[in-house]
Amino acid sequence: MMPTLIAPKATPHVVYPAHNILGEGPLWDEAEQALYWVDIKGHRLQRFDAAGVHHWQFDEEITSVHRHAEGGFIVTLRHAIARLYLPEGKLEKWLTPEPELPGNRFNDAVVDTSGNLWCGTMDDAEGHTSGSLYRVRPDGDCQRQDSGYVVTNGPVLSPQGDWLYHTDTLERLIYRFAVDEHGNLSNREPFIRIHQDQGCPDGMTTDRDGNLWVCQFGGWRISIFDSQGQLREEIPMPVANITSCTFGGPELSTLYITTARKGLDDDALAGQPDAGALFAIDTQAKGLPAPTFASQK
Repeated sequence: MMPTLIAPKATPHVVYPAHNILGEGPLWDEAEQALYWVDIKGHRLQRFDAAGVHHWQFDEEITSVHRHAEGGFIVTLRHAIARLYLPEGKLEKWLTPEPELPGNRFNDAVVDTSGNLWCGTMDDAEGHTSGSLYRVRPDGDCQRQDSGYVVTNGPVLSPQGDWLYHTDTLERLIYRFAVDEHGNLSNREPFIRIHQDQGCPDGMTTDRDGNLWVCQFGGWRISIFDSQGQLREEIPMPVANITSCTFGGPELSTLYITTARKGLDDDALAGQPDAGALFAIDTQAKGLPAPTFASQK
């Protein structure tokens, strides 16, 4: 039996009772020792550190946030990829890859160690297979890499950058792609399928050993799979809708977890009052520093 990756006696605890409609996209900023995350449906960016929590409100969805090598952040909005400058909250829209698909919006995203942004779009009504996965280079080259998704989710790379994992949430399927030295994908294969009674795979992260930590929307858990796609263990959660996670803290060993109130009626919310909160749990694993957009290896 594999040793547990969770710290002894550790259980998920509320870090901040955010009441997010759709908490998502956690980013640990090592320089600031702070966690950024979004509430997509609340049009809000949040920042947590030892001093407390700060919020920025926007006129549209902000769906992911990553540091930009030239200062500020690169973010995905409803239809656009943009630069964001804090603390003023100034947005400068940069790219709009899908002007012909007004019903789509951006969802999850990740930056690779070469400084490229991998971001997915989805049908906001969650009915059509209009979503795609894009690779965005710092020079503005934006290429569709895969398509045919209703809800894209959780792009994340292996520690060596040679595999990219990407989720078809409503199909409960995580794909694995080979990534070459130029950042091109090939050999898409089904890698992990989540059982129907365990919710849908949502956001995810990898640790330094290549284990995949998968959040399960409607599944009340995070599942940890090894690099071969075999289930190692599960983290039971006190709320149903687990949306994404990332490693943070001084040793990158604290798993921060975002959750959502979306889709829960009054009875469900009464039974899980911490739905939409930001959670954390101490682990015996370690994450990797978040790469910066437009940086080089």
